[in-house]
Amino acid sequence: MKRHLMDVYKSETKRVVNRFLRRQLSFANCIASLDAALARLILRLRSKDLDALRAVMLANNERVMKEMERRAAAK
Repeated sequence: MKRHLMDVYKSETKRVVNRFLRRQLSFANCIASLDAALARLILRLRSKDLDALRAVMLANNERVMKEMERRAAAK
């Protein structure tokens, strides 16, 4: 996979997560947007790119889940 494709994915998912953190996206819409970004990438994904993809996905998941924990604790 070209480096460019992973950079596009990283950038797109970063924007999605940041919109969620700013409360511009609901949790459900954030997850749906992250899934849609993955679906667009996965057709062109090579097995050698799985580690990089996994790292980005885990980082995104961690940020979203920490925010959900923070919001639950604030109630």
